[in-house]
Amino acid sequence: MKHSEDRLLDLRVGQSESLSRTITAEDVAAFARLSGDYNALHLDDEFAARTEFAQRVVHGFLHASLLSTLVGTRLPGRGALYASQTIEFTRPVFIGDTVEARATVERIDLDTRLVTLGTEIQNQHGACVLRGRAQVKVLRFGGEGGHIGEAQAPAVTGQGLLAGRKALVTGASRGIGRAIAQLLALQGAKVWINYHKSGGAADELVAEITAAGGACQAVKADVTDRHDVERLLGAVAGDGRLDILVNNAGPKIQAAAFDRLAWTDMADAYEAIVGSAFRVTQAALPALKSSHGAIVNVLTSAALGRTAHNWLPYVAAKSALLAMSKNLAQELGPHGVKVNMVSPSMVDTDLVAHVPDRMRQMTVSRTPLRRMATPGDVAGAVLMLVSPYAAFITGENLLVTGGEVMI
Repeated sequence: MKHSEDRLLDLRVGQSESLSRTITAEDVAAFARLSGDYNALHLDDEFAARTEFAQRVVHGFLHASLLSTLVGTRLPGRGALYASQTIEFTRPVFIGDTVEARATVERIDLDTRLVTLGTEIQNQHGACVLRGRAQVKVLRFGGEGGHIGEAQAPAVTGQGLLAGRKALVTGASRGIGRAIAQLLALQGAKVWINYHKSGGAADELVAEITAAGGACQAVKADVTDRHDVERLLGAVAGDGRLDILVNNAGPKIQAAAFDRLAWTDMADAYEAIVGSAFRVTQAALPALKSSHGAIVNVLTSAALGRTAHNWLPYVAAKSALLAMSKNLAQELGPHGVKVNMVSPSMVDTDLVAHVPDRMRQMTVSRTPLRRMATPGDVAGAVLMLVSPYAAFITGENLLVTGGEVMI
């Protein structure tokens, strides 16, 4: 199965997973030490022999704990958080029994992200020893995946829209940058994947693109550092040419009221957002002029209209990048270099992982397409602006908001 950006969207009603385990005397002793339940029915052979069971009975919650293992590792799996579990013990389990726990998806609530599971445990004879129902919340992981999903471009013949071209994407190891790098490579470009700290994620992306038949190379550089930027562009220039620059790198959003901010917060945001794009663009300019290339700066719709409340450093810096982009479009147009922007609404990446669910739902409710933007949506807009079909477009700020913002 090809996984989507959101693990929740991979689930389906009727989906089922199971795991089994043989209960040993050592398991029972360990559970007694962990829980403090030293009931003689579980631990004393002589006592248990005088009961109706004639042998020791396994703690009920010992085999019930298999459900937690099942939920956390298989269904829904990584990122699952138990909300509730009902349990009915229907018959005892004994030492030496092999029990199989099974969970089946009964309902998926996309709004609350709660998944309802029917749960059951059977012994080796097929007899039910436990039944119940669980509710599990599937947590979000911003920036994971990076597949194009709903924004995937229509298939094209030949080697792709960008065959023979070379692109540099900053901040490309995660989230939006990752999806952009994947899509440009899918359409035939050789992509330079810039990253700063996420080396493992960058290596995974290189492996994915290469396995799909694409061409790419990862290069570590802090785009807020002049020397690192020079080294980055030196490596790219050594490859012969540069046709596409996507300035995507940016910091996590700092949310705070104005009276809690210092000017250093503003300066840091300008340095990370405007300064990085300034340095990389300036260093890349000779190559882009030579190729009559294209620049795309990733902005945000949060800097438009009334702007996003309590995000002052971020929206102010993005607004400055908007002004810089328009100015560059005018200056570089006569050299054949196009400068455009994309402004997405809230995108599910690690940059907004701190945003509460209620704010996400508010965004969805006022968006005509009734969902949040994905990294793939933004990647599709970037592809359009760097493709041959946008040869006469410059200075444009393309909104990727599902209709939430209309200008």
